Amino acid sequence: MSYVTDSLGPGETVVHQATIHWIAYAWPIVTVLLGLVATVLLPPYGAVVLAAGLVWLLGAWILTRATELAVTSRKVVAKWGLIARSTIEQRLEKVDSISVDQTFWGRLLNFGHVTIHGTGINATPIKRIADPLTFRRKVGEAIEARRDVG
Repeated sequence: MSYVTDSLGPGETVVHQATIHWIAYAWPIVTVLLGLVATVLLPPYGAVVLAAGLVWLLGAWILTRATELAVTSRKVVAKWGLIARSTIEQRLEKVDSISVDQTFWGRLLNFGHVTIHGTGINATPIKRIADPLTFRRKVGEAIEARRDVG
């Protein structure tokens, strides 16, 4: 089970789940490819670059599997990290804003850094989120729906 699912209260549902963008794999894959080429041209050095790229690729894969970001009917939930885990669970009523930072490439490829601002939490960016503007919109919709209900 996921952290988000485990954190749901009675009657609470997941409204939207965000994922880490595939760009998290870009530089590790480039390093692996350079390592493959270097292994042919400069065998001892290429093997080191290839090994480093594979370790980096494994780290990126673990990052994408260990990061969860969701909007529920009552709160925003974020969890990242595998060994040292960090979490944010902010009730929708306490969310002040969601900021999205996108570079030129982030806008072009639709990824960015999302920061949740609210009462009682540190503003910590969650990096390389796919479709961050939709995530921000879904938080706003969930806040409005929560106001309408209660």
